[in-house]
Amino acid sequence: MLRIGQRWQPDPMLRRAAQAPVHTLAVQSHAIASVRILHEHRLRYICAAAPHGLACMPEPADPEWIARTATGRVLYATQPASEVTLPDLWTRPEWRKLRELLRDPRATVIDHQDALAGMCCVSAPVWWPSGACAGAVTVTVYADDVPTGLPPLVSHTARRIGAALQQLRPT
Repeated sequence: MLRIGQRWQPDPMLRRAAQAPVHTLAVQSHAIASVRILHEHRLRYICAAAPHGLACMPEPADPEWIARTATGRVLYATQPASEVTLPDLWTRPEWRKLRELLRDPRATVIDHQDALAGMCCVSAPVWWPSGACAGAVTVTVYADDVPTGLPPLVSHTARRIGAALQQLRPT
């Protein structure tokens, strides 16, 4: 059982860099905030925070459902094209356009209840100093629409985590 439980562990450097900014994001947005990665076709939490300490988050089980979420779109689109099989939910030109959009450091992806009714998400990529995607910072709100000012707050947090990764990297 111990080996099964240790099969996947979050990157400690990413977790250390993300914990405080994710907590701050949850407090500022009054919503659930997290950093997640795509591992073995599943979304995995690096860290998460909820403003009142309680949260119920669905766990998408297949690539098509994951690709409907803002987090999934960010994580699929930021992987090298040669290393990922993209879900058929979006066309190749749509994925290409999303990849281009995500090159902008202020870019976010917004899920307007695309994955679940009553839930909206805003997600932005977090970048390793090497230029590879480290994960996606996401805010999930239980609302009909995304609150004003949330996308810039999410992208700012993603850049803040990326800057922390730059400082934490081994020399």
